[in-house]
Amino acid sequence: MKKQTYIYRSFERFWHWSQALLIFFLMLTGFEIHSSYKLMGFQNAVKWHNMAAWAFLVLIIFAIFWHFVTGEWKQYIPTSKFVKEQFRYYISGIFKGAPHPTKKTRYNKLNPLQRLIYLGLKLLVIPVQVLSGFIYMYYIYPNNPIHSSMGTIAVIHTIGAFTLILFVIAHVYLTTTGETVFTSIKAMLTGWEVVDVDEKEEHIKHMKDAVEKSVAGYYRLDKNGIFTDVNAAWLKMFGYKNKDEVIGKHYSIVREEKYMNRLDELVANVLKGNKIIGIPAIRKNKDGSSGKHILSANPITEGGEITGLEGFVLDINESDDYSQHMYDAVRNSRAGYYRLNSDGYFEDVNKAWLELYKYEDKKDVIGKHYSFSRCEEDLKNLDDIFKRVTVNGETISSIIATRKCKDGTKGKHLLSANPVYKQDKIIGMEGFILNLPEEK
Repeated sequence: MKKQTYIYRSFERFWHWSQALLIFFLMLTGFEIHSSYKLMGFQNAVKWHNMAAWAFLVLIIFAIFWHFVTGEWKQYIPTSKFVKEQFRYYISGIFKGAPHPTKKTRYNKLNPLQRLIYLGLKLLVIPVQVLSGFIYMYYIYPNNPIHSSMGTIAVIHTIGAFTLILFVIAHVYLTTTGETVFTSIKAMLTGWEVVDVDEKEEHIKHMKDAVEKSVAGYYRLDKNGIFTDVNAAWLKMFGYKNKDEVIGKHYSIVREEKYMNRLDELVANVLKGNKIIGIPAIRKNKDGSSGKHILSANPITEGGEITGLEGFVLDINESDDYSQHMYDAVRNSRAGYYRLNSDGYFEDVNKAWLELYKYEDKKDVIGKHYSFSRCEEDLKNLDDIFKRVTVNGETISSIIATRKCKDGTKGKHLLSANPVYKQDKIIGMEGFILNLPEEK
């Protein structure tokens, strides 16, 4: 499935075009220093070349920081899969109208051959250029400005320059091989491009975002009981400020000794492949105080082997009138996930949501307005919630709502809702619903 997707962020585009301009300017001044032509004069060429080199180094430092903070460095992890196919495509397949061997997505922007080439540039060619350039600038040239151009360092620097020229020529050519000649260039100017969308991957990404923003505390442990992840709600509930205080530590840090045997039994049970839903527990917070919550846990399976467990904790405040509702909700059903766009139309739901609303297939829901899931008397409340989330940016938790099921029957559930952001703009609403059993 193809979709217009925001694939290149603002800094990424700024970095790309600034780097391109600096490389071209370094080439222009560098070859004049080598007396290939006369344009601005030798002394001016040296001065401007040095200034551009410093600007290039600053840009590299900011780019490295950005790549690691955003996780975009993962785009350059090399892989041998489809490398030969990609090479054959560029050599011959592209001229025969052959299909591209790999699909470009927002999470996989570079094909296998690009990953290898870009990684080589970032780890070899550009570092060699920067190092040799600064050695030449501050050591060789000041001590021997007349004959330094004949030195080994200058030769290495020049070879690197020609390597960059070859890369630029190939890069510019390949930008013209999209759907139109200017498709790739337009994408790097606007950030938007029509790319292949992996629906499963998109769903997983949205689920991860929803978990991170959820009011429920999410946690994940390895098979040895060591924390490998928690979300912001978990940290807040247990009184911690950041993940570094928790990740890598055993789950015993969150229980008093007298409750440890029970927790050990629960963890062992889940690691055998069982699921736990709605178990009341007493936690030990960072400051030594206690708190009550409801615990759920599911085994994590990779390659047919259980490698850990994950789940949610919901806080129970004794003064909260919804405590029993929350307990019953977690105990009697799994969370139904939903996502709406900025106009209130469904973009995604999970299997649990479909079961709660008595639908069999997503196709019956996706593309419809949320109003179809509410009776007229309950719609005003949902309109208000949607406005608070998508206009005001509020996060809603534990609101009791009445749903209208496919067969016309009604059901009650607890509703949570979070704004969905793209950069700084709210583009929709997502959250979970937990079933409330009928009152007896």
